[in-house]
Amino acid sequence: MSTEYVTGDSQQIRRLNQEAILRLVQQRGPISRTDIAEHLGLNPSTVNRLVEQLAESHLLCMDGEQSAGRQGGRPARLVRFNGDAACIAAVDLSNVPWRAALVNLNGDIVERFHAVPQPGDADANLAVLTHLVDRIIAAGERRVGSPLWGVGIGAPSIVLSQTGTVVWAASLGWRNFQLKAWMEARWPMPVFVENDVNLLAMGESWLGAGQRAGNLAVMAVGTGIGAGIILNGNLYRGTSEAAGEIGYIPPSVSALGRSYTGYGPLEALAAMPGLVSRAQAALLQDVTTLLHAVEPLDADAIYAAARHGDALASELLGETVDYLSLAVAAIAIVLNPELILLGGEMARASDLLLSPIRQRLSGLLPVLPRLEPAQLGEDGVILGAVALVLQSTYSDVAGLQVAWP
Repeated sequence: MSTEYVTGDSQQIRRLNQEAILRLVQQRGPISRTDIAEHLGLNPSTVNRLVEQLAESHLLCMDGEQSAGRQGGRPARLVRFNGDAACIAAVDLSNVPWRAALVNLNGDIVERFHAVPQPGDADANLAVLTHLVDRIIAAGERRVGSPLWGVGIGAPSIVLSQTGTVVWAASLGWRNFQLKAWMEARWPMPVFVENDVNLLAMGESWLGAGQRAGNLAVMAVGTGIGAGIILNGNLYRGTSEAAGEIGYIPPSVSALGRSYTGYGPLEALAAMPGLVSRAQAALLQDVTTLLHAVEPLDADAIYAAARHGDALASELLGETVDYLSLAVAAIAIVLNPELILLGGEMARASDLLLSPIRQRLSGLLPVLPRLEPAQLGEDGVILGAVALVLQSTYSDVAGLQVAWP
């Protein structure tokens, strides 16, 4: 049996303590230095010294006083995390147009940006991304006293997180592309790349519907189906960083032994293109449905028809509920999360989907997690990208290695 021993010199310990103080103040502030020391088990003089250093870097600031209470004595000064000390560039490449934002350290969106990619054209999309990031950096430079902390990017692909390698994003034309290295060669700041659905889960965990759940999954249903998984408060990526590719769950034994190089067998049926395809086939047999009057036929039209009681639309969504129930069941049985959120574009139909999924799984599973809609909508991946940069750079910033103006 092997034992891992974790050691560190005084500088490493100082950085760890500063990082802990930053996280605590951001989560619970305004807070007194005495309370910081009690929460973290640190010597009060150590806390005073580190708080002063972080205040000199503008990451912490004073925010009023706490009453001394019945014991008397001097009121305690409260410490607050300064969310405007820096900004983060966040980019979501999973939709058309691309969405991006300049965001402060509290997750407040300062300015929004959009860019139109070229489907499947790798070089053209790098040019579009370059122009987009240049615009965000220019906006950040206009904010005096708020330097750009880093860049977070969500890509519609399995991503090797250590190297920021996009394994295969067909819509972007990027295969085994080291996006992180490519960007850091052009801009002198930290860049972090992650799968878009993983970032959605991080965003919901930080500022959305998953804030109070240590174990949760976000099932994103749009053009495909994927899940972002948070276990014990941390993103779970899996051995090959392909955890959550639930679109490949076999919906029946007929899928076994077959190869799927595009959509997986489940998402081919249950994601939005699959729903529309099933509707188009059904229209040839049903002459009474409201869907005949819709042009072009899309998923939102099917949702609207179902809400008006259209029989065919309701039947199509019932089939979708069956398929999504298989994915929810797999997540619930294997991971036993407290919460599963429905996100992505199909979250617009959560009123039509979640209750029937609960009904289908009630009594079937040993434990049925809470099923709720995601809260952050189109900003979910953006805010997850901010959370990723914060999580990945706290120790460097806490160590005062960032040059603040």
